[in-house]
Amino acid sequence: MLSIKTNYDSLIAAIAGFFIIFIFTRHSGIGVSPDSVVYLSTARNLHDHGVPLDFNNRHLVIFPLLYPVFLSLFISITTVDPLVFTPLLNAFLFAITIFTCGWMIQRFNVHVRWYKEIMLSCLVLSPCMLEIYSMMWSETIFLFLLLLFTILMSRYLRDPSIKNLIAVSCIVSMACVTRYAGITLIGAGGLIIILAHHFSLRKKIIYLLIFGFISSLLLVANFIHNNAHSLTLTGVREKSVTSLFNNIYYFGYVLCDWLPLPENSYTIAFLTALSLIFIFVTVLIRRFIKKIHFHSYENISMVFFVVYAMFMIVSATLSRFELFSSRLISPAFIPMLFGGSSLIMELIKNAASEKKRLWITVIVLVIFSAFQINQLKDDFENHDGIKDAGIPGYTEDPWNKDSEIVNFLRNNARNFQPGYAIYSNTDDAVYFFTGLPCNNLPHILSEEEKKEFLEKKKCYLIWFDDGSNAELLSLEESLRIKKMAILYRFSNGAIYISQ
Repeated sequence: MLSIKTNYDSLIAAIAGFFIIFIFTRHSGIGVSPDSVVYLSTARNLHDHGVPLDFNNRHLVIFPLLYPVFLSLFISITTVDPLVFTPLLNAFLFAITIFTCGWMIQRFNVHVRWYKEIMLSCLVLSPCMLEIYSMMWSETIFLFLLLLFTILMSRYLRDPSIKNLIAVSCIVSMACVTRYAGITLIGAGGLIIILAHHFSLRKKIIYLLIFGFISSLLLVANFIHNNAHSLTLTGVREKSVTSLFNNIYYFGYVLCDWLPLPENSYTIAFLTALSLIFIFVTVLIRRFIKKIHFHSYENISMVFFVVYAMFMIVSATLSRFELFSSRLISPAFIPMLFGGSSLIMELIKNAASEKKRLWITVIVLVIFSAFQINQLKDDFENHDGIKDAGIPGYTEDPWNKDSEIVNFLRNNARNFQPGYAIYSNTDDAVYFFTGLPCNNLPHILSEEEKKEFLEKKKCYLIWFDDGSNAELLSLEESLRIKKMAILYRFSNGAIYISQ
C-alpha cells in the first residue's frame, strides 16, 4: 500500500532527483542526440499531420512508435514543443522512477532502513540514470515500464488471476513499442511463468498463450506498419562486425564503468560480465529448486537482467549497431542494483555469528563508499562541462551557439532553392537547426543509395566537419562521384551545390 509516511526517504530522494535533472538541463535545455531528432520530428508530424513521419518525411521504422506518440500527446496537452516541456517531464519521470524504486525496496525479502537509503542515494547519483533523464530518449519511459512489469509480475505470481496476467501483459506490450529491446520482457515473463512451481502444466500453457498474445500485440502491429512502409520489420540492419567474445567484453566494460572497477582491462571487463550473469543464474536455479523468493522483486529483477544481458550480447553478435554504451545497457542498471545488493543483504542476514555479520557489513559499506565515490567523481566531471556548455548533443553550445555553419543555416534556411534535394553527413542536424527535410549521404556499402544520389540533378550537400560518419561516403568520395561546386566555406564545414 502506498504511504508517504513510510516512504518519506523515497520522497526526499525523488525530489532530489527532480532538481538534479532541472539543474543539468538549466543551461541549454534537454539533451538532443540524433535519435532524439527522430523522436522529436515524428512527434511533431504526429501532432500536426497525424502521420508518424520522421524529419525525412519517411515513416518511422528504425524505432518503435510509443515514445513519439507519448511526446505528441504532451504537445496536444501543453500546446508547446517537446524541446520546451521535456526537461520538466524528464525530471518528473526520474522522480517517479526513484520513488517507485524506494517503494519496491521496502518490500524486499531483507529490508532495513539504512539499506534502502543507500540504494536510493545510488539511484539519485547514478551517472547512467542522470544521462538518460537529461536526454530526449525513450529509455525515460522504458525504465518506468520495467519497474511496473516487476511489480505486476510479482502480484500475478502471488495471485495468478487472469486480470493480473492481462495487466502485466499490457505493460510488456507497451514496453515492446517503446524500445524493440522490450521483447526481453516477453522472454523474461515467459521464463518466469514456465518456472513457476505452483502452476500446473495445463495452466502454464494457458497463461503463456494469453501472455504471449497480449504482450506481443502492439509489437506485431508496429511490425505490420514497418513492413508496409519499408519492407522490413525494424529497418535495415547490417551484419555484425564484432565477435561474441568482444561483445561480452563491451557489455562488461559498461558494467565496470558503473562499478568501481577498471573498465579498460579486457580480462576484468570480460570476467565481470560473465561472473554477474553466472551468479544470478546460479542463485535463480537454487531458488527454483528450493522454491523460495520466487515472486520477489529481487528474483524477477535478476531474471530480467540475465535475459536482457544475453539478448543484447547475442543481438550485437548477429546484427550491427553502435558499441555498447551506458545508454544501451541502462535497462540492466536497476535490476543489477536490486539483484546484486539483495544477495549481499541476504549474506549479512544469514551470517553465522554477530561478529561475522559485523565484518560483512563493514565490507559492504566499504564497497558502497567506493561505488559512490566513483559515481560522484563522474557526476562532478559531467556537471563541470554541462554547467558551462549544456548537455552533450545538438543543444550544447559548440553546436547550438558557437558553430559557424549552424548559425549560417539558421539565418539562411529560406534561401535554399525550391526543388533542390538536401544531402548531408549529419542530416538530423540540418533538420534540427533549420526544420528542412534532409537526406543522409549514401552508405558506403549501398550501391542503390549511391545511384540515387548520383541521379539527383538538383541538390545541395551540407558538410559538417564535426559530424563525420565512417559508414557514409566521405566528402572526397562524394565530390568524386558527383560534380558539385562549393557555395560557402566555414571554419567547421561547407555547403556545395550540384552542377
